[in-house]
Amino acid sequence: MNAQECLTQEVDAKVAAWLSAVARVPPGGFTQVARFDDVPAQARADSLYWCDSIFRSDLNPHNEAVGARHAIHAATDDTPDLLRHEYAAGGLGLTVTEGRNFVLVQVDRASLDILALCGKDRAAAARRVAEAIFNTGIESNTVGVPMASGPVGCPGDMPDLEEGATFASNPAVDPDLLACWKDRTECGVQDGRLYFLCYKKSSQRAGFANAWQWFDDRKTGVG
Repeated sequence: MNAQECLTQEVDAKVAAWLSAVARVPPGGFTQVARFDDVPAQARADSLYWCDSIFRSDLNPHNEAVGARHAIHAATDDTPDLLRHEYAAGGLGLTVTEGRNFVLVQVDRASLDILALCGKDRAAAARRVAEAIFNTGIESNTVGVPMASGPVGCPGDMPDLEEGATFASNPAVDPDLLACWKDRTECGVQDGRLYFLCYKKSSQRAGFANAWQWFDDRKTGVG
């Protein structure tokens, strides 16, 4: 196995673990918050920072105009701290789930049934969604990262989107070394829904943080 194959295997396992963690939260496992200010302080600040960086302003869950519903899930033995935003904007029904290390954007099937489309139409639809959602104005300062040929969030040459498929926008890039989220994102289909996954990764931190300690200020009574 060469270095690229090792990286692909490692990243696929990480992404699968994050997707599985979100899926393991049972119905009713998220608690609605009346105000976003009620979210634990560190998670609240992180969410505002990353959503402002990742999303176009009119599809940002923190844009009051979209009327997002916010909810939190406190960590259990097999699920990390999670923050969820549900809203409709730009003709899309969106569920955005944040962990401490990722932002998962899932497109509701009612607004885009990706698997009902034919092969090339699926890729074209995914690109249109990515172009609608993601902030293209952000600039990367990651050294030595090859330019992706597709829109932010999508690989330039996207294979067929099938159930369970996951593709990287820039597969040669190691997420552990990212200095800008746009240098690598994941795109795929889970339970019939198109999704995008962005890494909350900056040059100030090596690797990823403990996902079970994101709401620690809530547990200690701070924020």
